[in-house]
Amino acid sequence: MLEEAGYTDCFEAETGREALQLAEKIKPDLVLLDVIMSDMDGYTVAPLLKKMAGDIYLPVIFITAKDDQTALVRCLEVGGDDFATKPFDRIILTAKIRAHARTRLLSKRAHQQNTELNYFRNGVEREHAIVEHIFANALTINDATKQFFDYRLAPASTFNGDLFLIEPSPSGGMYFLMGDFTGHGLASAIGALPVARAFQAMSRKGVSVSEMSKTINKTLLALLPADMFFAAVVTEISASGHQFAVWNGGMPDLSVIAPDGTVTKKFTSLHMALGILEADEFEENVEYFDAKLGDRLIGYSDGIIELTNVKEQMLGEEAVMSWLASDPTMTVEEISHRTEKFRGNAEQLDDITLISYTCQSLSELKPEFATTQLPFEIAVDLTAEHLTEFDPVYDIVVMVCSQLGLHSVRSDLSTVLNELFINSLDHGILKLNSDIKKTTEGFFEYFELRTQRLSELNQGRITIKISFEPKLKVLTIHVTDSGVGFDYESIKSGHDSDAYGRGIPLIRELCESVNYYAQGRSVCVTIKV
Repeated sequence: MLEEAGYTDCFEAETGREALQLAEKIKPDLVLLDVIMSDMDGYTVAPLLKKMAGDIYLPVIFITAKDDQTALVRCLEVGGDDFATKPFDRIILTAKIRAHARTRLLSKRAHQQNTELNYFRNGVEREHAIVEHIFANALTINDATKQFFDYRLAPASTFNGDLFLIEPSPSGGMYFLMGDFTGHGLASAIGALPVARAFQAMSRKGVSVSEMSKTINKTLLALLPADMFFAAVVTEISASGHQFAVWNGGMPDLSVIAPDGTVTKKFTSLHMALGILEADEFEENVEYFDAKLGDRLIGYSDGIIELTNVKEQMLGEEAVMSWLASDPTMTVEEISHRTEKFRGNAEQLDDITLISYTCQSLSELKPEFATTQLPFEIAVDLTAEHLTEFDPVYDIVVMVCSQLGLHSVRSDLSTVLNELFINSLDHGILKLNSDIKKTTEGFFEYFELRTQRLSELNQGRITIKISFEPKLKVLTIHVTDSGVGFDYESIKSGHDSDAYGRGIPLIRELCESVNYYAQGRSVCVTIKV
């Protein structure tokens, strides 16, 4: 009957034990099983057949002469999928076999797909484990510096699109970088690796914050797709532990808070995020602030202020700052507890970073290293042609800091030399007045005027001489211009709220001595190494 229906690949077993042996050998697609056999009944054989089939559906159709309900129910309870009573109806039995055959085929396909999915899932888990291992080793926070920070990193998924790194500087201070890549998860976190490597390498060299931000921007511009960028705060804390140099591109405000809760300084975002602007468009201007010991620097990513609760209400920066105003000593853990309480059962949609630094002595970070015993002098004579074509500061700093041990003052040297050069060029040669920059409109007017006069410049000269005395461990810098000079006496100190006039006060903070002469056309400063 089965052969007539087209099922020619059939096998017969006379006993239950023989059926099990045969099933193990041929792997049947369907079993017609008699209830009554000489050695084992069908109720015993059925579950054993099912176990042998594993996760793939093996239809077992009981053949029985019994038509009472109890016997039929037991057939199904022990693993049978259907039953056929004797005498057989050929049409009905054939239809049942075909129906169960279709179900088995679907089961085999599903099993194959599950096997492939499991293989793929295991591969993904292995790859994730490798990536996590790499991230864990590449994105570590320096042990020597993390003791000075209270911080919390809370990714919204396995991989964190936020980044927080701290590294000691050769000068005895430290750098930190806090940033937020577009989105979250692995796609956003992948850019963290080149940023971390660049940040760590530049920290060891002691480069300035402006140079650091410019380099990272160039790296990401070549790496990231057009729709992805990196909002970041790059900060250097001086060896004194209370002087800050900050570049903020696209991040929420970085706030300095006094012990009484007063906000004494906000480093707002003045720049585009990293990875957007071309090198000639990039703005590397840095803000400086001299805080006091005991003041606190607070920073966070937008995952904090854009946090929403179940009512879709946003936390906002005002709420966080009000908490700190009422309790200036509130720890990062306590702030995090309040944010979690606000969020409630709502899903965390973005990565969260929260950091706190209290101004304190960093004397234990001061490294010991040898400096060159060779006295030297570098002299650069810049004509009008040189002044209109390029900025010489970077090249000069690299020359000086290539000498043994002088990388420790690279950041300060870069800042001081840049300010001295700009003062000589803008005020001495181009005859610009910084008072123009008192307003926002004045800022644009100042730089338009600067660009115009620089393009028209056909005479003028700036001479830069840098010498090193190894016994005193002192760098001496002389800058002289051929211009008309400027009234340096009128600039005694700059207010941190000013948008201009911070150059000379900043130089005085970073140098051992500062002396202007020849009506402001010449200046001599010294930097202790």
